[in-house]
Amino acid sequence: VYKRQGLIQPIPGTDSTMTILHPDYNLDSFLNSLGNTGKFSAAASVQMLGLGFTVSNDWYVDLSFSLKANASVYLPNDFFTLMLKGNESFIGSSMDLSGLGGEAMGYMELGMGLSKNINDRLRVGGKFKILSGLASFSIDNKRLEMEVNEDFSHNIYSDVTMNFSGPFLITSDEDGLLDDIEIVDDKFALAYFLNPEENNYGAAIDIGAEYKLFDRLSVSASIIDFGFINWKNDLHSIQATDDFAFDAFDMTDVISGGIEFDDMMTELGDSLRKSFTVVEPNNKFKTFLPTKLFLGAQYRPLKSLGVGVLSRTTFNNGHVSQALSLSGSFYAGDAFSTSLTYTMINRSYANLGFGFAVKAGPVQWYTIVDQLPMSWVRFESGGDSFALPNRIDYVTLRFGLNLVFGKVKQKATDKPMLLE
Repeated sequence: VYKRQGLIQPIPGTDSTMTILHPDYNLDSFLNSLGNTGKFSAAASVQMLGLGFTVSNDWYVDLSFSLKANASVYLPNDFFTLMLKGNESFIGSSMDLSGLGGEAMGYMELGMGLSKNINDRLRVGGKFKILSGLASFSIDNKRLEMEVNEDFSHNIYSDVTMNFSGPFLITSDEDGLLDDIEIVDDKFALAYFLNPEENNYGAAIDIGAEYKLFDRLSVSASIIDFGFINWKNDLHSIQATDDFAFDAFDMTDVISGGIEFDDMMTELGDSLRKSFTVVEPNNKFKTFLPTKLFLGAQYRPLKSLGVGVLSRTTFNNGHVSQALSLSGSFYAGDAFSTSLTYTMINRSYANLGFGFAVKAGPVQWYTIVDQLPMSWVRFESGGDSFALPNRIDYVTLRFGLNLVFGKVKQKATDKPMLLE
């Protein structure tokens, strides 16, 4: 997820477009769309094994094993202003960058879920999940201020710690300054992560309920991924607690052609590397999963037709994001179903989604795509022309197959209570 407005803009009076690096690009429009903080996030989940079955008609049991990863980076508005418009407006003042932060983690998840019909109208469920952390990274930003001097140099005042856990090799020079961060290939293997002595254990729960107000109207609520991982093995830490200075550079130099983007990033990396020292890590640290709260309602005017509304609130390391989706679904018995969704998220109001499922014998194939952008522009590069989305806030793609065996006596009970 990244809040942004029009990274590609049309060039007035032409059929061409320009990127954010073009000198005529409207940077104020982009910066105003960010709010106080811009957020990048990504997530991936691969279910390696899933098994569900009913017991005594009223109970549904769900067993699963998955590999998951998620990452988020938070950048204050002043950071983008500095990089894109230069530091002239900050001369003689300082900016607070304590909102800069981020975290990433990869882990294995083994879960068991149960759901039950309490009565004809109420169904409740829960899932307990054992987590095994593979690797993680987090930023503990207690203080980060930047002061711009009259000669355009920068003074940095910092108290920032970066914590790592996983198969990493972090080396320092003779002064204790950060030299390099490498991945140890020999440790990046399943046997290493399955070793109990190398494990970083955690736990999480899902809970939910569905209540049928009327025969055709039901409401639901659920909390997904309320949990944590304790990281205690293969710990590494680097820290920047001293004041330091470095020469100015920003994206305006790239836009004007004064420096290549790769060279600027190399200079930035060298400056950051000289500011961090390798320190003894803490005994352990804890990270929390991005927790999601779902509230929904569905109305079935016909057996083959359903309309619904779903609210999704995500809580991630003190940051909250909100999305609201409207949906329409069509059911052709058990053989085919399809749905269309419209989503509002991160001040973006042009997102469509589509999904379908086809069942042939015991095999059910499904595909779901959420929040496809509705606004596209034509982009030309090197003589080639292709369409790109004007804005992307959040895109989800899911596909797979289910193997369904046995005769279902009561369709309403043969489904998991919690869906991520």
